[in-house]
Amino acid sequence: MFIDRQVRGDAVRALGELNDPSAVEPLIQALKDKDRMVRASAAMALGYLGDSRALEPLIQTLKDDEDRLVRTSAAEALGKLNDTRAVEPLIQAFKDECSGVQLYAADALGELNDMRAVELLIQALKDEDSEVRYYAASALGKLNDTRAVEPLMQTLKDENSQVRAGAAVALGYLGDNRAAEPLIQVLKEDDSIQVRTSAAEALGKINDTRAVEPLIQALDDKADQVI
Repeated sequence: MFIDRQVRGDAVRALGELNDPSAVEPLIQALKDKDRMVRASAAMALGYLGDSRALEPLIQTLKDDEDRLVRTSAAEALGKLNDTRAVEPLIQAFKDECSGVQLYAADALGELNDMRAVELLIQALKDEDSEVRYYAASALGKLNDTRAVEPLMQTLKDENSQVRAGAAVALGYLGDNRAAEPLIQVLKEDDSIQVRTSAAEALGKINDTRAVEPLIQALDDKADQVI
């Protein structure tokens, strides 16, 4: 039994690596395999292939599969298909009981670059799970919508350093000058090297002259990685 499962899993992964359209239908069928690892591998392989025929089967898997690993893989795969028909199902996936599904749904929504996701992701910045907050911040940076600027500025005060760093990076991508002063404050005062480094990089992207002197002062930062 284990050998059969391993062979099916290896076959699914190999099909994904071949980048051959003829693999799409067999991989869609593998989404119904009795083994969860085979189903998850099939979902990932379909994402790599990027064929629109996989859209509806992956959406169905995201909604209905009983295994959280498989649903997580389906969410990640949908982000790779570059088809905005996946946006609403991914938004609904934020109601999933598994935080992993929520994480990859957020990431996928950022990849799809559809503004329908902005308000949901802004709300996710307040999620109790720090990883969800981080992925939401990262996704908002990709969406390039100015509605996210103020919420991301507030997220610079998050209790989790990874989330604060993610918010700083996202603000850099958004390039809005309103973020200059909050990022300067973070550069000067945050106790995390990672967050100060992210703030420095973000200020470089925003290209606001107010950042020049604080960045010069950051050259004296005792940490090795800030500038």
